[in-house]
Amino acid sequence: MGGVAGRRVTLWPAASGKPARRRTLSMPATIATDYPASGAPRASGALVEIVADGGPLLGYGHVGRCLAVWEALDGDAAFAVTDAAVAAFVQARGARAGGAPSAPVVLLDSAEPTGLAAVQSLQAAGRRVVLLDDLGAGRDVADLVVDPPTAALWPPTERPRLAGFEHVLLRREVLDASRAADRRGILLALGGSDPTGLTPVLAAALAAAGVDGLVANLGPGYGGAAPDGVTLLRDPAVFVATLARSRLLVATYGHSLLEAAHLGVPAVIVVTRPEHREHAAAFSTHNTARLIDMSDGPRTDELAQLVTETLAQPARLAAMARRGRALVDGRGAQRVAAAIRAIA
Repeated sequence: MGGVAGRRVTLWPAASGKPARRRTLSMPATIATDYPASGAPRASGALVEIVADGGPLLGYGHVGRCLAVWEALDGDAAFAVTDAAVAAFVQARGARAGGAPSAPVVLLDSAEPTGLAAVQSLQAAGRRVVLLDDLGAGRDVADLVVDPPTAALWPPTERPRLAGFEHVLLRREVLDASRAADRRGILLALGGSDPTGLTPVLAAALAAAGVDGLVANLGPGYGGAAPDGVTLLRDPAVFVATLARSRLLVATYGHSLLEAAHLGVPAVIVVTRPEHREHAAAFSTHNTARLIDMSDGPRTDELAQLVTETLAQPARLAAMARRGRALVDGRGAQRVAAAIRAIA
């Protein structure tokens, strides 16, 4: 476990924007959003230990955004992971994967809500705790809470809290890809494993509707049939570059929608889980994405109509692209890293 005392990391279906369990709104403690750039790495050890869920079946959304924090900390962090594929993923990008049990700060990014006892155990050992995208009761005692803009509502907390699109965590790979100019394809991306098995079904429907340049992403954990008659994307290392060159993203609800917004790529959200309906609907009100609900089964004809209709409106696509770039400025990781340094 890499030194995270009192907490077992559970591999859980990764899902950004988990359903809120309370509806009460309050004015939480906040931290200013304009921070200076993070400083140089410490001479020895690491400032932060990062514990993030992920893997071929679960996808790399949690790990990817934590890598953004690692980059913004100038590498002054180490990952504590149990999945060999995740370890290889972070190590290939220059990060350490052996944990940092003496790091004064622990960043937890898990799809399993973190409880009070887990946070308090870490704090009793003299460590600061940062919770990212976490609905658990531990947010009531954590030293810093980071709530991404992917939930309709977050449970209130009196702890220092960062929220909003100005704190979206994007890797440098995504920031660099924003310079892509040649946009042609349509990217269909239904997660690291597509547990619904919709990829070939939706790809066939879009191809039959005459959608040109369709690219179907087959994530590391995908075990279904390969779609016919479309370009297949199997290498996660080129996902961001492919997204940046796309005219439109058709994707399930998750972190890729934030990447697409920053890159100026309009999106169609395919809701496949009932608990995502409310959050996806709230996200779509920002006008970077349109929405279709398939949580109770595929609606292939409706999707084909929505996609072809959207592609036929260049003015609408341009407006969605501008809105996305304005909404996600790409500086979120630097802001979060500076806040972490402030509590260390």
